[in-house]
Amino acid sequence: MKTRRTTVALAGIGLGASFLALGPAATAQAGQNICTPNSKTVSWVQKSSSYALTNKVTSYDNPSGGKYKVSRTLKSTKKVSSDWSVTAGGKAGFSIGKVLGSLDASLSGSYTHKKETTKAETVKVTQTLTKKGRYYFYSGRQTAKGTWQGYKCDRGTKWIKVNYGTAKSFGPLGRGVVRCGEKVSTKSMAYAVKKKYC
Repeated sequence: MKTRRTTVALAGIGLGASFLALGPAATAQAGQNICTPNSKTVSWVQKSSSYALTNKVTSYDNPSGGKYKVSRTLKSTKKVSSDWSVTAGGKAGFSIGKVLGSLDASLSGSYTHKKETTKAETVKVTQTLTKKGRYYFYSGRQTAKGTWQGYKCDRGTKWIKVNYGTAKSFGPLGRGVVRCGEKVSTKSMAYAVKKKYC
């Protein structure tokens, strides 16, 4: 699995969707080339990312605010997968690696470029707690999905849509601990956990 960026899929909690142009510019001006003849490109009509908790979330209360090193073993509760579909037009030279690679490059995170399903993984999370409050131990993956269109360049003057379909992917396993009341990034898995459980 390719992982060139580091960002750590609460099913149903979206991180936003991007609506892009339906494809490359259709036609060049007379005598002007806009693309390499017979080259291919992927355009995304819609795409989004979210978080899926793949392991059972466990809480821990620290009522006094004392310093404690706490470990929790989180059992696997969910698997996620990566895949694609071609709704119309056939593959026409668009491999799953090309489509998922394009999805990866167009979203924040780092997602697999091949078809696969995660294994059931028991995860151990350890954290030193120093503040008073309730903590949640979690583990999961960032996921991505979208609707794609494939384009082929003719003789260099026009992009032609040749196929379209859907795709989904997932990123590396992430884990952590979040305390109710603490400030965390709204684009993090910790925020998704805090929003649901606190």
